[in-house]
This record gives sequence, C-alpha cells and structure tokens, in this order.
Amino acid sequence: MPELPEVETIRRELAPRISGQRIRTCRVLRPDIVSYPTPDKFCRGLKNDIVREVTRKAKYLIIVLVSGKQLIFHLRLSGTIVVRPRGTKPERFTRIALSLDNHELFFNEPRVLGRAYLIENNRTAGMPKGLLSLGIEPIAPGFTTQYLHDHFKKRKAPVKAVLLDQHICAGVGNIYSDEALFHAGIRPTRRAFRVTRRETGRLVRTLKNVLKKAVRKFGTSVGDYVRTDGTNGSFQDLLYVYQREGLPCRICRTEIKAMKIGNRSTRYCPKCQKS
Repeated sequence: MPELPEVETIRRELAPRISGQRIRTCRVLRPDIVSYPTPDKFCRGLKNDIVREVTRKAKYLIIVLVSGKQLIFHLRLSGTIVVRPRGTKPERFTRIALSLDNHELFFNEPRVLGRAYLIENNRTAGMPKGLLSLGIEPIAPGFTTQYLHDHFKKRKAPVKAVLLDQHICAGVGNIYSDEALFHAGIRPTRRAFRVTRRETGRLVRTLKNVLKKAVRKFGTSVGDYVRTDGTNGSFQDLLYVYQREGLPCRICRTEIKAMKIGNRSTRYCPKCQKS
C-alpha cells in the first residue's frame, strides 16, 4: 500500500506539472471507484475547473481546484497516479481519466480498492471518514517523544499495531513501521505500554529518519507503486527487514523472521530486536 513517502512523491511530482492546468474532460471507466458524489456529478464537477495546488494528508492525495473543490484520491493497496502526454489512451487498469491542457492524468487501480472523492468547498459531506480522524504525521514537528509515549502508555496492543493506527501515526503503514522498529531495536510484539520513554524517543527519531529518507528515494516499489512517470522508487534497495524474511540481517546476519500481528505481516530480526 502506498504510504506517506509514496504519496508525498506523487504530490511533489504532480504539483509542477498540473498546477494551473484546466481539466478539459473527465471519464470514469469504473463507476464504483468514485465514492462521492455519483460518477456523473463527479465528472460534471471537475470539467473546466483549474488545478490550484496539489497537497497531501497522510496517505490521501488532494488536488485543490480554483473553485475551492477538492479532488481526493485514496490509493489504498494498489492505486497509482500517472501522467501521460496529451492524447494518450487510457491504460489497462485506468479507472479515471482526466484530460488537462497539456497532459492526461490516469488513476490506475488493478484491484479496484482505491477511491476518489470530489468534495465541495471544504465541506465534510462525502469526505472519507479516515481523513477526518487522522493523528499527527511522524514527519511533523508535533510528533514528539511525549506525544507518542502518551499514546503508548494507554495501549496494551503490540507496538507495531499502535504504529499502524492512523489516529496516532498518520501515513505510516507496514513498510515503514517494520523498518523504524528495526532501527530502534524494538521487537514488534512488545506491548506498547511497556516501551520506555527513552525507547520511544529512539523510535520517534528512527521513524522520522526512515520516512524522510524514503521520500528522498521516491518511495518503495515492492508492489504496484510507481512514480507519476511510471518508473519505480528506489527505497526498496535500502530495506532492512520488510519483505526480507528468510534472508540474513544486514547488521548481524541472523535470519529475518516473519509473523502476523493483527492480520498484518510483520518482519523483524530476532537478534537486533531482542525485546
């Protein structure tokens, strides 16, 4: 699933290419990909509007239009946004096709889990519920040791599960929670309330570092995620545990193990993450 670094990469690449562009036409090729409003109203609401800016909140990509409307994409498991030359035909898994002044913008989603929303002038009607209840992003100044430790103290769940809670760690998913816990030396199964303040501080630092480095490397391409030009990110070359089960740890050479926590696959090093 695209996480904060992947969606931030898309945002950074889209902004200079489509800002100021008029949406000439809109085609919804898979009606159930539009969560709000109806597909017909969705297209009518976009036609002839102009892109003002491209923003992001956690895993949500938000295209703000001159009219004040917000075009929101939730990429979910396999959604991607690609930009092609004007006149390019939709691709195999294109679900929404927008023709702009100089480009075609395609929302591609092979599994049809991602969703699109067109929200009127900052109203909450139709807004995805997850977007309204986000916690703080780890790369934000407000994500401090005190903030995270206060949440840890209240939770008996495994620390990995707490990191995946979007009400607490907005934008973090399986990839970066595994990587941050490895670099912090914390076992994913540790009960959150047992993580000390000092350990929490170390985890906050590693989480920030991992996310920022992943943004610099244009995200992690281990599934369907690609950048807006269709090329891969490169952070997958720097992973220490994610999808490396059965391989030797890059630090101690111990075999990386995998387990399930809350129905989510989790990877860790038994030696580097002793407790």
